[in-house]
Amino acid sequence: MIDSNMLQSDELRRYFKQESGNLAILPDFAWYELYKQQSLEGLRLGLSVVGDYAEQVILLRSGRQISSLDPAVAEDLKRLVFEGPKGEIGELVRLVRSDEPMGDLAAAQLNSLWDWARALQPSLIEGAMDIAVSFPEMQEQMFNHQELRIIRTNGKYTEEMVFTIFGAALQIWETLAGYYEIEWEGLDETLVCRAYLFRYALGIVINLLWWIRGGSQAVVRMDRMSNDLIDLGFAVYATYFDGLFTRDEKAAWVHANLVAAIASFRDIHSAD
Repeated sequence: MIDSNMLQSDELRRYFKQESGNLAILPDFAWYELYKQQSLEGLRLGLSVVGDYAEQVILLRSGRQISSLDPAVAEDLKRLVFEGPKGEIGELVRLVRSDEPMGDLAAAQLNSLWDWARALQPSLIEGAMDIAVSFPEMQEQMFNHQELRIIRTNGKYTEEMVFTIFGAALQIWETLAGYYEIEWEGLDETLVCRAYLFRYALGIVINLLWWIRGGSQAVVRMDRMSNDLIDLGFAVYATYFDGLFTRDEKAAWVHANLVAAIASFRDIHSAD
């Protein structure tokens, strides 16, 4: 999974060149980051590396489609990958790199993608505000003073803390599953942990832990919180593949802890 901050990197280019079987996974959030610039030059730069290795790039289906998958099949990679026309990325790269004037149809399609990114931004900010407001209440309800100290000093979590974290994630999952009309009542936890929405819910709780580690400071910059949610999306998608390629320390930490938490949750409930 390639974080948007790596799209123009020499590391990504070396990764592609190292072996033709090295693949890059791009989710819809990567395209949001590219299209929100509303700039042809920004798009050209963003595709400067992947455009040279278009055959090694795999696109994912939309976040809504992946979120709506039945948990029983949520780990089936064929259900996650977008099966669009072969060469679609190559064609986009050819268009943005061309010095020729863009045709009316291509220009209209590009404008619609810019509009999509512009329309998505307010909902991301709104989501960021909701989570920022909820963090102090979640901290108070979930952890006592001794447990907060354990989190802030990187101590070993108690068994009770682990179950509290998983319980909070399940509550968030149930809310999200209801919104996406997924039948969650009575669903076995070994299936729940396959679902994108459960992993996203668990990621929100892991973001809470990062916030507590940093001193539980009030969130002022909602644009940064919004970026954190986008990074969380990358981290969750990456749990279905072979890791997250990122320069962002927080995103890497969230991903590593999310992978460990999913494995722990699965082990606990497989033993039931």
